[in-house]
Amino acid sequence: MAIGKIIGGVVVAAVIVVGGTVALEQAGVETPLTQAKNDAANAALDATGLKEKADAALRANVDRIAQKTGLPASMVESAIDSLDIPSWQVTNVPADATATGTSIIDYDGIAATVTTYDDPSVVTIDTGAGAVTMAVPPSAQGYLQYLGYL
Repeated sequence: MAIGKIIGGVVVAAVIVVGGTVALEQAGVETPLTQAKNDAANAALDATGLKEKADAALRANVDRIAQKTGLPASMVESAIDSLDIPSWQVTNVPADATATGTSIIDYDGIAATVTTYDDPSVVTIDTGAGAVTMAVPPSAQGYLQYLGYL
C-alpha cells in the first residue's frame, strides 16, 4: 500500500512538473525541458547541414540578390558574411517579442515564411513542415530588412 502511495505521489509530481513546464514554455519562459529540446534540434540541424546549404545557396545567388536589391555584389557578399548563417541556433521567441513582419522566401521550389520581431535577435522560419525560431547573431541583425529580397 505504501509503495502505491509513493508511486502515485511520483506520478502526480511528474504531472505537475510537466504541466508547469509546458505552461511556462507557452508563456515564453525558458525551462530545462525547453533547452533540452533546443539542444536536440540544434544537433539535428547541424547533422543535416541545412545551415551550410542555405549559406551556399545565398553565395550562389549573389548576382541575383544584387540585382533585386540594387546593391553591389561586393556588398551582398559582405552581408552574407555578416549573416553568418552557420552560427545560427534554435531558440525560443522571447516572451515580450512582437512579430513585426513576414517575408516569403522561395528557393529551389521550397517556400519558407520568415517572421521578424521587434526583437531582432530572433526570426521564425516556417516551411509548412514546421516552424523553428533561430537566434540571429548581432552581426546579422542589421540585414534582416533585406529578407524580402531573397
